[in-house]
Amino acid sequence: MPDGATKVEAGTGYTWPGARMEFAAGEKDLSGFSSVSIVVSNMTARPLKVHASVKGRAGDKTVDGPGGSVELEALGKGEIFVRLEEMPWELDAPLELPGMNGFPKARGGGFSLEHVRSIHIFLARPREEADFAILGVTASPGAHKKLRSEAFFPFVDKYGQFTHDDWPGKIHDDAELAALGRREDELLAAHAKSPVSEADEFGGWKGGPQLAATGFFRTEKLDGKWWLVDPAGRLFWSHGVNAVNAGEPTGIGGREKFFASIPAKDDAAFGRFRSKTWKAAAHGFYADGAHVPYETFDFARANARRKDGGDFAARFVWRSLARMRSWGLNTIASWSDGELQRSHRVPYTILLKTSGAPRLEGSKGWWGMLPDPYRPEFEEILRKRAREAAAWMRDDPWCVGVFVDNELSWNDEERMAEVSEKYFSTVRRVLKEELPNHLYLGCRIAWGSDDVWRSAAEYCDVVSCNCYKRRPGRDWPEGADDKPMLVSEFHFGATDRGMFHPGLVAAATQPRRARMYRDFVLACLDDPRIVGAHWFQWRDQPLTGRADGENYSIGLVSIADVPYVELVGAVRKAAREMYQRRSRFPKQTEENKQ
Repeated sequence: MPDGATKVEAGTGYTWPGARMEFAAGEKDLSGFSSVSIVVSNMTARPLKVHASVKGRAGDKTVDGPGGSVELEALGKGEIFVRLEEMPWELDAPLELPGMNGFPKARGGGFSLEHVRSIHIFLARPREEADFAILGVTASPGAHKKLRSEAFFPFVDKYGQFTHDDWPGKIHDDAELAALGRREDELLAAHAKSPVSEADEFGGWKGGPQLAATGFFRTEKLDGKWWLVDPAGRLFWSHGVNAVNAGEPTGIGGREKFFASIPAKDDAAFGRFRSKTWKAAAHGFYADGAHVPYETFDFARANARRKDGGDFAARFVWRSLARMRSWGLNTIASWSDGELQRSHRVPYTILLKTSGAPRLEGSKGWWGMLPDPYRPEFEEILRKRAREAAAWMRDDPWCVGVFVDNELSWNDEERMAEVSEKYFSTVRRVLKEELPNHLYLGCRIAWGSDDVWRSAAEYCDVVSCNCYKRRPGRDWPEGADDKPMLVSEFHFGATDRGMFHPGLVAAATQPRRARMYRDFVLACLDDPRIVGAHWFQWRDQPLTGRADGENYSIGLVSIADVPYVELVGAVRKAAREMYQRRSRFPKQTEENKQ
């Protein structure tokens, strides 16, 4: 073991066996820190999940504070990241702030960062003995600010930004917004070439092997590694991003006091961005219909108009395509602008839905009940939508493939083998009849039993999964076909640039977020099954939340369309080494290409 490391021998006689690190003074004030990082290594020849918990004391009672965990490969090393504070701001008294998954709060409860007693690093209910080592513990300083609740409203400025703080990249006036846009456009024009080494027109690896060119995307396993193959017959790894759109509305109805400046309804420049037809979300402030119909405003679109004037829509298309090429992104992923997809500049995926089909009785899940694949309406609806898509992209070589549905409610263990087999087989048959040139990319599995994964592997050309973890990791269950996999969603977020929620996987700072991105993509490249990874999403969600309350700081760009330079740098670095990292093929010469 390295010097300073602590070995932990965890048995099965305790519920949470591990090590407890106590402060010599009895307690420690950690209120000036934003996070704790604990580096651990697995000393056991099987995967291991290691947890950490920060603990305090209220009177004579031990109180649990924030915690975290990491999944380690056999004999692998990793980092447990514990967020000590949700965001840099704290209210001095509680406020009602509906419609947002994250927002500033007043401190309360038994646990206090001012009185931390210990850090517990442990396994949870292990069935076998296991050893792990603690290699180091570090705390990152924070910049906590207390805000006066009586002066909090309004807290959103005309650009959709938080009013009560400042940070690099915040927009302060229209002139600054326009100047940043001009400067970036100049940089994009000067650095128009993709950082992907030896890329062909599709973003595939022109310097690699020349395989059969079918005119469409396909899959092939080469030297033990799965690949996509582009229409020109070049190896292709899908480095993409979801939701490349000009904006996303936020609800203002019932929350008018949140906003410092919303254009009048009859404003000729910005009135078009208001809507009274936005449907109620399944979750969130508007779900109960109390404020429906309600008005929305799209700050991102308004900012685009301020920056680019009347031709902002065309400029959005140009700038997005230029950014993707310059940043090394070779796939426009799901929920993206149709003009981008039809540009024939960057390969794309499409997503079809079976919404409207009858639901499977007894099923349930976060996004609703499972569609019933036994009902004839299921196939009818899917076939109709496939034919609508075929009208414009059936013979398009730039389409990588087709997803159908997203994060379905695979939650009934008893009948999932039968239901999933019926679902995937029906979808495959319809797609191969209506869109025969394109890959079936699955349903973006977020959860599901082994039966679901086996059915997906049997019928999908590529099995997609939404993976909100620090590292990808999914083994095929016993009996499953060997198929390529695609990470169709992942992200990391941080609250150090004016946003309230870091998303589903948190980072302490923008530099750390960038490092997590690169580590994740490189781990995908090292996995012989994974043929691509798609970031979610292009732009930060609105500070005050989309329809379901998500207000995550997960964009490559901010609500004001300012790129996060640290993250973009990590995207470019990952793209630059993508094909060399993935493959050990020697560079071909003109002679051996014949």
